[in-house]
Amino acid sequence: MAAVRGLLETLGRTFSYLASRVEMIRFRHWVVTVVLLATPSFATICSSGGDCQQGAIAGPYTAAQVAEFTSISNQVFPICQSSTCTQGSWSTDQTEGIDAQQNIGTKYQFYDVNYFNIDANIAVGPTVSGKNAQVLEWVNGQFLQAFDKVTGQPIFTFQGGTTAVPRQVSGLWSGSTQAECQNSAGNVQIVYDRLDNEFVISRRVSYGMGGVPRYAWCIAVSSGSDLSDASTQWYAYEYKLDTVIPCLPHSNNCTTGSNYYYFPDWPRIGTWSNGFYVTFDLQDPTAGYSEEGFEACQLDRADIAQGKASNPMTCYTYTVPLGQRPSLIHSVDVADIDSANGPPSGEAEYFLSIVNPSNAQQGWLGRGMCGSKTTPCISKQLALFTWGANGFAGPAFIAVNPYTPGCYNTSRAGDEVNTFCVPEPSTNPNDIGGYGMRTCGDYGTPCVDSLGDRMANRLTYNHLSSSGGPNGEFLTASHVVMESTSNQRTGIRYYILNVANGKASVLVNSGGASGPPDLQDPNGTLFYFMPSAALDQNGNLGIAFTTSGAVCSTCQPPNNPAVNFDVLPWMASSFDQPTPIVQGAGDQENTDRWGEYAATVIDSSDNLTFYGMGEYYNTSQTGTTFCSLPASNCHTWQTRLFRGKYGAPF
Repeated sequence: MAAVRGLLETLGRTFSYLASRVEMIRFRHWVVTVVLLATPSFATICSSGGDCQQGAIAGPYTAAQVAEFTSISNQVFPICQSSTCTQGSWSTDQTEGIDAQQNIGTKYQFYDVNYFNIDANIAVGPTVSGKNAQVLEWVNGQFLQAFDKVTGQPIFTFQGGTTAVPRQVSGLWSGSTQAECQNSAGNVQIVYDRLDNEFVISRRVSYGMGGVPRYAWCIAVSSGSDLSDASTQWYAYEYKLDTVIPCLPHSNNCTTGSNYYYFPDWPRIGTWSNGFYVTFDLQDPTAGYSEEGFEACQLDRADIAQGKASNPMTCYTYTVPLGQRPSLIHSVDVADIDSANGPPSGEAEYFLSIVNPSNAQQGWLGRGMCGSKTTPCISKQLALFTWGANGFAGPAFIAVNPYTPGCYNTSRAGDEVNTFCVPEPSTNPNDIGGYGMRTCGDYGTPCVDSLGDRMANRLTYNHLSSSGGPNGEFLTASHVVMESTSNQRTGIRYYILNVANGKASVLVNSGGASGPPDLQDPNGTLFYFMPSAALDQNGNLGIAFTTSGAVCSTCQPPNNPAVNFDVLPWMASSFDQPTPIVQGAGDQENTDRWGEYAATVIDSSDNLTFYGMGEYYNTSQTGTTFCSLPASNCHTWQTRLFRGKYGAPF
């Protein structure tokens, strides 16, 4: 994540449980001349032990397009034509992705920018007769590379280059009319839009004006699926977010202080029949980046896909009163079409979040976070939102098997959001604590964020029809949960939801007394985290994930972070044997962030082939200085791309 999820200020964590007044978000006073403010819709559903925060939806708010810019793909991303780029094949259905010390584009040909968290993720184009096809990969804060689906070779280079080199994405936006989009950015997502047969790059960027941070949304789409085709163009758009992001409570209507706006963290994007939909958190940078809620926006997919002038982006906010923050609901995933059939005409778009445990379990009003150090805090809910003909609505709470979010930290008040507890072999074993105790994330020892307080990337939508298999509309989702109180070991909770007409019901929910188990280490040693789930056309659920564990002198292979993949067959009660993709030999020691946007996607060519990617280390990443030197260990991360079908060996 781009923002610090550190300690929340004590004042911001003092809950006013008896407060009934909702402090409404203030927007700049001149915005009312541009948008009409709807009467906020308050969540009234409240169950014992669940989320009873007085969340409110407000909007719609709009942000007009700043400019549109069209560029030629192979001018921005020149294509390597040498034999090193055009010959080869995937090795056992794997190919090396972008690596920190290999072909990044500086004079040393390696990565030397100040992003220790790379947010790597992928999108997969279709195999079409007479055209080339690619897997597109992103790493923070500017780099893209496309890998040929036949040879496995990277194809982007610089002008006249004979070896493949990842390219900076900023060239897709105009330096004169879209200057803000020239900035580097984290939390970037790429997807393949099945409806328009195009790649989509979604970026939230920061820029300064008058010494105050401001934000813009930058989106670019390709005119076709073949990124090596000389006729392929990119259509790039910018939307400044001043009119849609709320003013901070103490900014005097966005006029005073060093920060005016909430920070839009953890952005997501999904393709839907009537638009691109994006979500992002609303974090208060003046209060330890506490979670106020989130925002959902719709972009004009129909015009963007054709490079035409677009309608303004339209947004709604969901926030909780200041005395009740942090919001139990945040980091909301948005459904992305992942099947040959899209949603029925008029179907509402879906948004899904976990619900962090509330203090109702401790005899309070359920308007704050549970902080029990003894009895593990649990949640029994997911939160579903929809965007239909009448705008944004929710949450509707879905009852699920109880879970404790991964690395949920109750050792000190206000630390619940600091979900850092995944050890590596380099972690000091004395700093690995049980539930309710301080653990490695509280000490100066290598420790990785489980991101247990949120849904993992992605929320996939599948509209399937088969004989003897799945029939209907489905959402798939996953997140990290605690499996053991003794050392807070983590596993993966996953869901398949039936959806129709804006409603959802649970079809598959792991971790209960019946049904399939969570995906976790059967030996009770390794921590499972960083999942990404997708469903093939036969209903088989594939999950890419990372494993890591504490030092173990007798363990073979060692417990260094490793990339894995496993499949739960349609309506089965257990997973197949997991497939090890790549076993790392080193640790990530100079940051607690990991590859937060790991991705599993289905190839639209056959709707059967899973593509995935993950991050690993063969040399531990330890340095923080002299990062421009090629011998530095500031950046040693590597990524691996892989693919396979259920029932066939990877």
